[in-house]
Amino acid sequence: MSRFKTLTKDILKSNAVQSGLALAIASYVKLVHLTCRFNQRRADIPERFWADDDTFICATWHGQNIILPPFWHNWRTLKILVSKHGDGEIIAKLCGYLGLGTIRGSGAPKGKVEKSKEKGGAAALRAMVRALQHGASIGLTADMPPGPHRVAGLGIVTMARLSGRPIVPIVATTRARLVLGNTWDKFTIPLPFNRGAVVWGDPIYVPRNVDPEALEGYRQQVEDALNQLTQEADAMVGRRSQATPDKADAVPDTREAG
Repeated sequence: MSRFKTLTKDILKSNAVQSGLALAIASYVKLVHLTCRFNQRRADIPERFWADDDTFICATWHGQNIILPPFWHNWRTLKILVSKHGDGEIIAKLCGYLGLGTIRGSGAPKGKVEKSKEKGGAAALRAMVRALQHGASIGLTADMPPGPHRVAGLGIVTMARLSGRPIVPIVATTRARLVLGNTWDKFTIPLPFNRGAVVWGDPIYVPRNVDPEALEGYRQQVEDALNQLTQEADAMVGRRSQATPDKADAVPDTREAG
């Protein structure tokens, strides 16, 4: 068994295999986008930023973000934070196929500063702040592995404070979907040929001189906004909200999307 695991890891490290997997996933994302009837709500929020060439932090939850790239205006630069380890190479290649840039590195749960340094968290934060101040928006998940899922960390509000750019929450979902219950983030795979929803939230600005207690309040504001948008998006497609996931979401709903 150990030999099989080693062989599998070696295969997944192959550049050709990683590129093939990334291309297959990108093709699937485009298929879902083309075949689902998406209803987009409050799209005027990002459009105002795009019209003024202003940047922002595009925030979503882990496990909900695979379908989002097609809804970004590809002539505007969006860079995604991608881990340097694990499946990061595949995700980085996937971003490239979907017209997005990347910044390599990742954060770490509270209290694990050494882990964050190993993964390039501090350097990635500086790179994201510079990108926001020089014409690129940033795509970031508000929650962090190993969870709990749908609990925002302080990293995203810290970046908003340092950069002076707002956080704009966004949620996307489909009526028929697979939810992988054995993953920490309840990773969601949207299914093609059904109904979908994309919901944008109001910008959240974090003052540069905010104190730690107030920063926690902004973190909670981001978390609450994303959970409310999740409920709104699920209601739009006729589903019980993912904000309170349960085992029923572990199987696809194959009923008529309309």
